[in-house]
Amino acid sequence: MSLYTASLPYFEGSSLEVGPFQTPPSARSTKIEEAKPGKRDKGHVDAIKRVTVKDARPILGEGERLVLVSNRLPVILQRQGGKLQAEMAAGGLATGLSRPHRETGGWWIGWPGRPSQNEQLDPEIDAALRQQRMIGVALTEAEHLSYYTRISNRCLWPLFHYFTDQVEYAEDDWETYRKVNRKFTDKVLEVAQDGDLVFVQDFHLMLVPEMLRRQRPGLRIGFFLHIPFPSSEIYRVLPRRGEVLRGLLGADMVAFHTLDYLRHFRSSLRRVLGLEVGPRIVPYEGREVQLMAQPLGIDAEEWRARGKQPKVREQFERLQQAAQGRRIILGVDRLDYTKGIPARLKGFAKLLENHPELADQVMMIQVAVPSRVEVEAYRHLKDEVDRLAGDINSRFGQPGFEPLHYQFRGVSPDALSALYQIADVALVTPLRDGLNLVAKEYVAARTRDDGVLILGEFTGAAWELGEALQINPFDIAGIAETLKQALDMSPTEQARRMAPMRRRVGQADVHLWADKCLDTIRKAHDLKPPPLFQGELRSKLEQSWRRAPRRLLFLDYDGTLRELTTLPSQAVPDEALLGLLHALGRLPATEVWVVSGRPPDLLDEWLGETPVGLIAEHGAFLRPAGQTNFQPLHPQTALDWRQEVQEIFEKVASRVPGSLVEAKPFGLAWHYRAADPSHGVWQARDLTQHLEEVLGGQPVEVLSGNKVVEVRPAGIDKGSAVQHLLERVEAGTFVLAAGDDKTDEDLFRKLPPSALALLIGARPSAAPYRLPDPKALRHLLAEWAAAPSFLPSISVAEGASKDEQA
Repeated sequence: MSLYTASLPYFEGSSLEVGPFQTPPSARSTKIEEAKPGKRDKGHVDAIKRVTVKDARPILGEGERLVLVSNRLPVILQRQGGKLQAEMAAGGLATGLSRPHRETGGWWIGWPGRPSQNEQLDPEIDAALRQQRMIGVALTEAEHLSYYTRISNRCLWPLFHYFTDQVEYAEDDWETYRKVNRKFTDKVLEVAQDGDLVFVQDFHLMLVPEMLRRQRPGLRIGFFLHIPFPSSEIYRVLPRRGEVLRGLLGADMVAFHTLDYLRHFRSSLRRVLGLEVGPRIVPYEGREVQLMAQPLGIDAEEWRARGKQPKVREQFERLQQAAQGRRIILGVDRLDYTKGIPARLKGFAKLLENHPELADQVMMIQVAVPSRVEVEAYRHLKDEVDRLAGDINSRFGQPGFEPLHYQFRGVSPDALSALYQIADVALVTPLRDGLNLVAKEYVAARTRDDGVLILGEFTGAAWELGEALQINPFDIAGIAETLKQALDMSPTEQARRMAPMRRRVGQADVHLWADKCLDTIRKAHDLKPPPLFQGELRSKLEQSWRRAPRRLLFLDYDGTLRELTTLPSQAVPDEALLGLLHALGRLPATEVWVVSGRPPDLLDEWLGETPVGLIAEHGAFLRPAGQTNFQPLHPQTALDWRQEVQEIFEKVASRVPGSLVEAKPFGLAWHYRAADPSHGVWQARDLTQHLEEVLGGQPVEVLSGNKVVEVRPAGIDKGSAVQHLLERVEAGTFVLAAGDDKTDEDLFRKLPPSALALLIGARPSAAPYRLPDPKALRHLLAEWAAAPSFLPSISVAEGASKDEQA
């Protein structure tokens, strides 16, 4: 076996950025050395550069600050002239986030890489970090061992990568994980103010978002997971699965590399927490958490420019001479059981076994960067890779030449650039990988549209790089066959595949990733419930109500006037509610409408004796107060889709105990409030997707409401139904609308600016104010139903304006 033979150049440096904050053991120990004048520390500094500003476009608004939070600070500590200096490392997140970090006057919070003797950070390290606007989190050696080595690397890492046989969980370690997450949270709270944007990174800190939300709800919080999120069947193995999900939902945005990971996360929210989840929105505790899939990019321009540098060209030429015309296959990874290095080497051996003529025509370079050597599984992995490498060279080597060149050390970016350019084939076949930046770096570093990328299908980057030769990394024979295909590929076919990948990697770079993440966090935070309708504003608008010459009310029924019930048939109005409607309907110059999704016959049965108007089926039928017949507002609507939808609903209802189908004259609804929460939510999501596919192109709408999935003809909604009523409103009329569900948003959006819209409950809404529940609305209406005085009117808009000024 050749660990790194004399036939290949010696690559200096020990840092390889293959994932966010995955640094080799030597860097983790943060050994501080004296730098000699004019000479840079070869162990670390050759592998980093001062991060420069790619462009000057602003990311955050004026006055907004960015607070970054990561397990490890991207920093190198070294002494210069006797003084400790901190220098920011390049690559991955540091490249994408350094500009907003510096421009906004924000902070980067994380562990500096050196265990503390106590709860306080070394003052010299603290001072050096703060010069770079970084704040170190002090972790003792025992805390780091428990939180990082054990619970993060021996439990969360293997579980999220589907290696359940490697999972080791201990309750004491989880307590430490919680304690360390609290330490990071406390450091954020020391510097972050309401309105600041806090961006938390990766699986080490999954409890931080909720901890921040509880103590500082005004923060804009984002979280990005840089590893896969596993399927719910795998995720539910975690003993603290609910705590982690709730921790993540403290963020305004939770983001992943791929849509697959996002879908797995949604599935776990449904199965574990029983939440109703939309495609990209999670309603939670009165907020809406935004979900996003945005793969991390690289600084493609930097890789292209690096390849043209003289020192890189020199290393390229040395590699070219050493190869002596042989084709080169390249693998670059941290030494980790998720990376599939043993299977890859077996695939290369299978290639040489199937095609002996290639033994002297092809060479493979496998770079394995040391990683987590303190973990026993990694030591066993190294022994296996050493054995396989030695076996390949003993079987297929010849005097003076070994087909496999195995390097167990890091390489500098310059050396890596030369390797990317010399390699005819890049073999990137992790068994599981959140993304894999090596694949993107290989594509970006090519100076021409040549070379072949072989990419494992369980790699996050496979989602973007569809032109690569994608393979099953567990298939040894398949790896060998695909290697042969790559070696035989014509230049024309190479260019056809490589050119679009180069363009895509260049456009979707790390700066675009940072911009999209930060912009989404800002917007997601604004998706919050309106303020409570209370205090001075409520008193002023009550006076406006009493003084108005006319009053017009639009009131939803279920969840607004009446509490939601397990079964729809149970929501019968009691005597108190009927009495309230009688009182409101008998007020002088007051017109009251109950606007409901219920069918006409049921509204007539429940409310027909009250002096109020009724709008049924979300606006399909209307009956003014005092009349007996409902008028269809859309009499020509086609209903030829009903039979198919009814059959689908009935099949689902037969599979979900506690659910039922409600047939209305125009629409159909499947209710699952009485069903098992997780099962009902899961079926509702699948049902909605299926209906959208089946009914695509037909003039219908599929609505996902509060424990109900409904299909109705397009164009029928509460807003359209009340529009003609609003058109005849006299000047000075006090208009009030109240509702709790998504269907009420159509009504809120149709109201004039002077109207008062009240959301009942807590979620983002077009309504400017809210009340907590139906009881609070009934109490408000009962107060306002007291005998009004006809005094000069104060408009709703005027009342709100004065309250805001006060």
